[in-house]
Amino acid sequence: MQENVTYMHHNKLAYSIREMSELIGICERKIHYEIKQGKIKVSRIGTRILVRASEIDRWLSEAEESN
Repeated sequence: MQENVTYMHHNKLAYSIREMSELIGICERKIHYEIKQGKIKVSRIGTRILVRASEIDRWLSEAEESN
């Protein structure tokens, strides 16, 4: 079953690592690991690391397909 989490985004374009962790229920360490592996693309603005809502959807869909 493929589910799109867009309905949960509340019109935000991007999320911090902490917000993404809370949104999808996985630990921040796992998100950082996925970023370092190149599996999650991020935008860096100053010292902030942001993940676009569309990237969260893409990554979740890809993870679901690999299972």
